Amino acid sequence: MKWKCLNSEYLVNSKWLKVRRDEVQLPNGTIMDDYFVIEKKNVALIVAMDKDKSVILKKEYRYAIDKELIEIPGGTYDNDSDNPLDVAKRELREETGYKSDNWECLGTLFDYPTKDTNTISLYLAKNIYKVGEQELDISEDITFDFVPIKEAIQMCVENQICVSGSVAALMKVFYQM
Repeated sequence: MKWKCLNSEYLVNSKWLKVRRDEVQLPNGTIMDDYFVIEKKNVALIVAMDKDKSVILKKEYRYAIDKELIEIPGGTYDNDSDNPLDVAKRELREETGYKSDNWECLGTLFDYPTKDTNTISLYLAKNIYKVGEQELDISEDITFDFVPIKEAIQMCVENQICVSGSVAALMKVFYQM
C-alpha cells in the first residue's frame, strides 16, 4: 500500500540536513499537502570489544539536547558515496585510537522511518587493539572507557545509555554471545 508523491519541495537543503515538504496521495485517495520528510546522513555505529569482552563506551556532549551522553563509537556518512564498514573502521580509529581485524555486520536499522530517511548500520569489532591516539574533529570532545558487556547492558536497562542505536547494537551483541 504505497503512497504516491504528487509534488515535492525542499525547504532546507544543506550539507548536513535536507527537509522537504511532499504532497502525497494515500491509497484511499486522501491527499496530504504537507507531509514533511527529513533527509539526514546515514550512521555507522560500532560495538568495539576487547578480548576480555569489555566494550568501549564514549562520553560526548550533544548540543541539540544539551547533555553529555554515553554511547558507542560511530559517525555519519554520505548516503550514496561511502561504504558503511569503511566508515565504521575510520570512526573507531579516529574516536578511540583502536582498530580491529575482525568485523561483523549486525544489521541495519531505520532511525525514525515515519519522517527520516537515514539508516543506522551496526557493526561488532572484535579483539580491538590500540594503534595510536584519538584524532578528533574540531567539534568533538570525546572521552571513553572500557566496560564489561554485561555492565553495559545493565546501563542500557537503567537508561544510563539512552541513545537508541547504541542500545540496539549492545543488545544485539549481548544476545548473540
